[in-house]
Amino acid sequence: MFFLLAYSTSLLHSRFFPSISRTEHFVLLLHAFPLSSAMWEPMAAELESFRDDTALVAIDFPGFGASSLRPAWSLAAISTEIRTEAERYTKQPVTVAGLSMGGYAAFEFLRANPGLTRALVLSNTRAEADSEEEKQHRNVFAEDARRRGPDAAMDRLYSNFVTPETAPAIAIEIRSWIMEADPEAIAAALDAMAQRNDSRDLLPLVTVPSLVISGGRDVMMRTTSMRAMAARLEDASFVEIPTAAHLTAVEEPRAWAQALASFLERL
Repeated sequence: MFFLLAYSTSLLHSRFFPSISRTEHFVLLLHAFPLSSAMWEPMAAELESFRDDTALVAIDFPGFGASSLRPAWSLAAISTEIRTEAERYTKQPVTVAGLSMGGYAAFEFLRANPGLTRALVLSNTRAEADSEEEKQHRNVFAEDARRRGPDAAMDRLYSNFVTPETAPAIAIEIRSWIMEADPEAIAAALDAMAQRNDSRDLLPLVTVPSLVISGGRDVMMRTTSMRAMAARLEDASFVEIPTAAHLTAVEEPRAWAQALASFLERL
């Protein structure tokens, strides 16, 4: 797949994966914590075999990938910058797809830009905000990341990102992505997630078509919870990838791409 690394004057960085012929669909891809937009590359390559009418815009959150580091940011405020990046490529409504932390950002984009959201893809994520206990856990995690760097993320997350059946090359790549993360970016993202809005009230108000993707081996965002979230959406399709853990689009990029391609077919 041909793709252009698109640098902008905004504080966020995006990658643009253009379609081969015509562009019928624009999809914003919002990555998981603590990775970057690089996690989408295998899925983008697989999508090419299913659709030649879809352009992908993959956003890097602050401090990840090529986006500038900042000491503090919020998922609500970042929706404005995501819109700015989207409008560099199209003025039409877009499909917003987020995995894990990216799902939290997808909810905020929809909340702030309902007229610009053509469809919603929520993968391995949830609508509810953190409990006080979870917020405290994130605070401890953030302080540990500042002390020990990405090792703190490895200790807490890696075992939830892979299974014994994960392909070795993919497991190694996940490990390397975690170890590349900036400690301050990790801490700032943890704070942004801890302070995010609760989006459960938004679920019954979502009228655009939605796709909910879960991993059958995901112990962080259980399939039962994600299926319940999908049931609260007016027009939702639900796909479970049985062999994948939390990072479904990374572990099973072809299955994730196929689910996205089929979903786009009905828009």
